[in-house]
This record gives sequence, C-alpha cells and structure tokens, in this order.
Amino acid sequence: MNSNTLCALFIGIDPNRAATLTSAFHRLGYICRHTMVEEMGKLGSAIRDDSPDLVLFDESQSALELNVCLQAISNQQLDLPIILLSESDERLPDHQIVDILPPDKLERAARSCLREFWALQSRRALAHTRQELQAAEHRSEQILLQAEEPIAYVADGMIVSVNRLFAEYFGFSDPDELDCQPVIDLIEDDDQDRLKSALRSVTPSDSARVTLQGRKTDGDSVEMSMKLSHAVLDEEDCVQLTLHKESEDGASNVAAIDTNTGFALAMRFVQQLEDVAAHGFGGNAQGTFVLISLDRYSQLRADHGYSGCSVIMRDLAAALMAEFPKGQFGRIDGDLVGILLSNTTADEVLERAEKFCASVAQRPVTIGDNSINYTVTIAIHSLGKSKQTSGVAMVNNLIGLCEQVREEAGSNGIGNDAALYVRAKQQLNQQSDPLQAFEDAKTDNRLQLHYQPIVSLADEEKQYYEVCLSLKDRESDEISGAELLENFERQGKSTELDRWIIVEATKQLSQSRQAGKNTRLVINVSGNVFHDKNLCSWLGVAMKAAGLPGDTLVLQVNAATAGKAIKPAKAFITKLRDLGGNIALRSASPGTDDAAALKQLQPLLTKLELSPKESDTLQEAITATQEAGSKAVVTGVESAATLATLWQLKPDYVQGSYIHSPSSEMDYDFGAD
Repeated sequence: MNSNTLCALFIGIDPNRAATLTSAFHRLGYICRHTMVEEMGKLGSAIRDDSPDLVLFDESQSALELNVCLQAISNQQLDLPIILLSESDERLPDHQIVDILPPDKLERAARSCLREFWALQSRRALAHTRQELQAAEHRSEQILLQAEEPIAYVADGMIVSVNRLFAEYFGFSDPDELDCQPVIDLIEDDDQDRLKSALRSVTPSDSARVTLQGRKTDGDSVEMSMKLSHAVLDEEDCVQLTLHKESEDGASNVAAIDTNTGFALAMRFVQQLEDVAAHGFGGNAQGTFVLISLDRYSQLRADHGYSGCSVIMRDLAAALMAEFPKGQFGRIDGDLVGILLSNTTADEVLERAEKFCASVAQRPVTIGDNSINYTVTIAIHSLGKSKQTSGVAMVNNLIGLCEQVREEAGSNGIGNDAALYVRAKQQLNQQSDPLQAFEDAKTDNRLQLHYQPIVSLADEEKQYYEVCLSLKDRESDEISGAELLENFERQGKSTELDRWIIVEATKQLSQSRQAGKNTRLVINVSGNVFHDKNLCSWLGVAMKAAGLPGDTLVLQVNAATAGKAIKPAKAFITKLRDLGGNIALRSASPGTDDAAALKQLQPLLTKLELSPKESDTLQEAITATQEAGSKAVVTGVESAATLATLWQLKPDYVQGSYIHSPSSEMDYDFGAD
C-alpha cells in the first residue's frame, strides 16, 4: 500500500461525518480507505480481511460497546491503535486507546489519525528491520563457521571477527589472535592506502574488489584477491572481507596467462584495471593506462593467418617489455595489449609512446620466408588519485581513440602514432562528488586562478592580491569555482583543492617576487584547512622550496565557518603565524557570530562583503572590524562615486572592478594610485 494511503475502521461514524473526514485527509495530502462497522459480528472479519491501520471510535454514536470492542481487538493480538471520540473527561489513554478527542473536532481527529498511522508504520519498519538483522546475524555466523574461503569482518579499520581459514591464511593458529588488530597490519606497506580506499568505498549498495600483497606472520608476501562488501555483525555496520584462494599448484595462475605473450588474459587484466580505477595505485601515486593496438590486424590475419599474427604479437610483447619494464601487461584481445604504469604522467608516457611507434615501424619480423614490418597505434589514459570511470569504459574509450588516430592519419588503417585521451568537458554541478568534480576539471585543464588587487587607502606599502578559483569556459548551468570550494567545505574532510590552489598561487607569487615586486597573496581556501593537521608543515616546506617569506601568504576563510570551529581554527592559525603567515576572514554581515570570530581569531584582514550603498551598516562593520584589531577590506567599488563615498568611511583597503577586475595575471600597477 502507498505510504500516503491508510486504512481505518470507523465505528459510530455516520456517512456524512465519514465524508468530512475523508475530505480532511485529502487536504492533508493523504487517502483514507475506511470500512464502517455497525455490528459486532462484522468487527472480527473487518480486522482480518481489511488489515486496518487504526480504529476511529465515536463512543456516543456507536451501537457497539467500547469495552467489548477493545476485548475483541485485544484477542486478535494486533498492534491496532484506537482513537476515541468522547465527551467524557474521565477515561485516560492506554496502550489501546492512544488519543481521546471531542466528537466535533474532526480536523483534529484526522491529524491524530495521521500521527498514529506514521507511528504504526515506524513500529512495523522496526520489527521488519529486527527480523532482517537477526537473519543477517545468522547468515554471518554460518559464513564464519562453514565458509570454504577465508573471511573477516572489519569495523573502523579494526578486525572484529575472522573464521579459522582467514587466520590460517596469514599464519595464525588461533582466530582470536586477530581480534582488534588493524587490518592494514596484514597488508604490505605499498598497498595499505589502496585497502583504505577500498574500505571507504564500501556502502550497503556497493561492494569493492581489490588485489593486494598480504603479509604473513613469517614475513612472506602473498598476492591475494579480496572482495569487500557491507555486512552487519552484533548490530553494528562493518565490512566483510573475503579472500579468494587459488590452487596450490598454480593452475589458476596459468589459466590467467596468455601463453603467446606471457601477459595476463583479458579477464584478469581488466579486473586489475577496475581495481586501479576504483582505488588508485596506492598513496599519492598517479599513473597511466596505455592501450596498444596493432594496425591493419584483419589484413595481417588474412595475409599471414593466426600463426603469423602470433609471431607479430610475440615480437610486440618483447618490445613493450623492454620499453616499459615496470608495467603490468595484459592481452585484452587478439590485437590489443594493455599496460598499467604507476608513478608516471600521461605526458611522459605520450612522449615515450610516440618514439616507440617510430621504432616498431622499423622493426622487421620474419614470418615463414617473408620479412615484414608492422605498426601500432597507442592511446593513453591518465589515472589520478580519485575514482575513475570503469575499466571497461576506459578500454572502450581508448579503442575509439585509436580508430580516431587512424582516420586522421588517412593511411589505409595505419595510425603509427600515439594520442592522449581527453574527456569531453564535464558538466560540473552541485550534486557532483566534489573530489571527483575537482579531478574532472583538473584532467580537462579547466581549473584556473584569478587575481584581483586589494588597494590600500592609507599608503600601505604592501601589495595584496586576492586569489579566487575559477573554471575556464564555464557554462551558465555549471558550478563556479567558489561553489566548488564551498562543496569541499560542506564535505568537511579533503584539502586536495586547497592544496592545489596554494601550489598554483605560490608559483605565480614566486615569479612576481623574482621580478622585484612586493607582492603578497590573500588566498581563498575552505574551512577544511583547520582540520588538516599536516597542512601547515606541508606549507612550510612548500614556501621554503619556493624561496618565499612566510608573511607573503594570507589564507582567507569564511567567518561563519571559522566561528563554528574556533578551537581547531585557533590551533591552525597559531601554526600558520609561526610560519610568518596569517589569516583573513570573509564576513557577510557585522552580526554577533562574525563579531565573535573576529574577536577570538584576530585576523590580519577582514573582507566585508557588504554593499557600499548601505553606508550606515558598512560604517558600523568597518568600525567593529578595526576595533577588533583587524584591517577592513571593502569590496564592490564599481565607480568613482563609490570610491569617493568610501574615502569618508575610512576602510583600510578597497577592491572592485573600478580599480581592477579579476585577471589571470598579477598585472596591476600599485604605483599608479
């Protein structure tokens, strides 16, 4: 039955009042299907046949005795709430009669029915959930006792239960030895980040699969394929880890290898590709997926047969292993070879691939009595740290790119070249995962920074630029750079975008300082920086490497965000000031919340995002800011008249398009003012 449809028994309710109640339910957005009971003999059948959600009983109009009805309902042992319409004040609600209302308050009666209806629905859902939980717990117990594969349960990264096979797999004689042990202790160091990523990706609707190097108690390393899925154990959510065992004689490994090239077969390689696409290469490593396609494969097969093509593929395999000795290889199809390369950039691989194409074209192969040459076309896909598209989708995209290269070459199916896959421009929106949206924009080279000067009205020698994130060629329906930063802030964890902004901004700052300019930056970042314990130490290393003084950097955060995280904000600002840097706040109003943040954090600058047209409000904000020991920055200077008005209000700094619009370069002449 639909969630907005309830079934009721009306006892002592005449048709006219029943129609009034039905209309009241309609106005509230619900449908009430009702059965009118006038005889005791029909009550039992109505309860059995109609499965009612509640009973509405008018004591003064009913031909049935209330106590008799209560006993009949109690005998059915049903959770059936009763709402009583009565003039009496003597009766009190009990476990059956949940509410007592005057008979003429039908609108209130309808609302009371809805309240009890949803309470009943909640009780039913709870009972159903408890049944499912018991069944899940039973299944988990059976899996642990009877499973033929090693299984463990992990909660918050800690092992909470394992079966005997899992313990033995890692060399433990007793499963209890693994209780409360961090699961990553069983994994080799290089793969620990990949397991953490896989654990984070598991939800009730999504499982994960990952190939890892495990670490046994004797120190031996073992490769294992692990499936991760959501489970419930002892009424707590956890992740079930299932290890897939391979035969001791290595038959499964042999079956997964192409005997002609020695590369993994398609199924095994694509599984590895899916694994890397979902969880990366581990740590902060980036890499590439390379697809090598043999040109004119159909013609070669027609001219030289399968055996001749096998000779060519063996030669190609040898050349590829010599060129990319650290790659993970797979034969995806008769004419397709895939390579996974870690710790490489797509641009680096593209350069090597172009040279490889040229060298292969000059590499003769002997087939029978004939010596022939062959060519290949190579497509390259960059793999970042965030989750990528599926492995199968990447293969299909690169196959399409190889065909495109051949068409553009116009050489009768010969590409003999390499190309980098670039996705179509992403439509970034507010619903996107912010980290994925950031990676998409970065991959498409759409992220850019804009610099807008902040000009002193008091002959201040320091030259400030505000740094804001922007997107190249942004469509009207797309998320803006500021909104992307806000989405990261709402997510509340990652500082990936903040670090990218800081790195790119300091590159420009270093160039400006080397040109002899006294430039300083006010960089807009998210409030997530307050919770990143490593950011300040990372920032100190980055500033030192760039040869920049600490006081050239001011990080700007929303005042409301800082006000909600005063304790971590204070700790972060202390570390930042130890480096010589400082903090700035963006304040949309001079309200008490922002005023409290100003007083406790004492920012170097406070950007007042108020219209200069509201001179009285703006004057109060400027005064409050300066009294708090911060310098006031007023934005929105769009004309000479506005600037003249602001001279009277005496802010410390001003900013706006009349002075200089945001630019991709730090090209403002501060000496002209």
